[in-house]
Amino acid sequence: MDTRTLSTLLENYCHITNIHYYDETDSTNLRAKQYVQENDGTSACSPCLFVSEVQTAGRGRLGRSWESPPNEGIWMSFLCKPNLPPNQISGVTILAGLAVAKTINSFALKQSIHNLYAEIKWPNDIVINKKKVCGILTELIGNTSYVVCGIGVNVNSLSFPENLFQKATSLLKESGVVWNREKLIAVIIKNLSDYINSYEKSGDLDFILYDYNKLLVSMDKEVVLIGGTNINEKNSDENIYISKGIDKTGALIIEDSKGNRQTVSTGEVSVRGINGYV
Repeated sequence: MDTRTLSTLLENYCHITNIHYYDETDSTNLRAKQYVQENDGTSACSPCLFVSEVQTAGRGRLGRSWESPPNEGIWMSFLCKPNLPPNQISGVTILAGLAVAKTINSFALKQSIHNLYAEIKWPNDIVINKKKVCGILTELIGNTSYVVCGIGVNVNSLSFPENLFQKATSLLKESGVVWNREKLIAVIIKNLSDYINSYEKSGDLDFILYDYNKLLVSMDKEVVLIGGTNINEKNSDENIYISKGIDKTGALIIEDSKGNRQTVSTGEVSVRGINGYV
């Protein structure tokens, strides 16, 4: 990765000059947390970006590991201090998903790539042709007001471990085109920063509902809820619902066979299609 180009793009696109680059690290989210512990209360703390060529201990939602091979992907964490109450921080994950999906689709459109369309698997995955291309992990750091949003994108990967082969993909595999990682990072962070600024002003996610639900891969389709209070983990009528999009809090609206609706929040359950991951 060309760090000089990346720095220039980030400064021009979103006025971020505080960038921490690693050839290899355990986890960019962990580096961001450590940075806050060492610099809390100083102007240097936010916003800033942590990017690594390799992660040795990357992880996703629910503590799952995340493969982070060298020279192929985007492994980064955006550290910010949004003016939001703690109960609205989970909305940053929703905004990050939209920022990544819209960035990928805009790049594909500009490059006349017609066989690639990124969609969102609520709450934190980006999928292309029913395979995962990006995962997002947003965390509130300790007792502070800092939020770190970890984003991992499979960009120019051509191979995956056997256990991921059926459910993971990359931008290169889906398009046949090598993608510029530096430009992708800069535009993703710009879009995410703009969304967070709008979220601070509006106080809810109503301003992105149309765009988000349009990209929601499960919209108006059957989904299975796994885990959570009073949620049956078996494939039965009790936990098969129709996904009706998100509401202005970022919760997923689900409808049962009788037309009754309820919402589930991020962290409560996992949602997947009745026939697999999507």
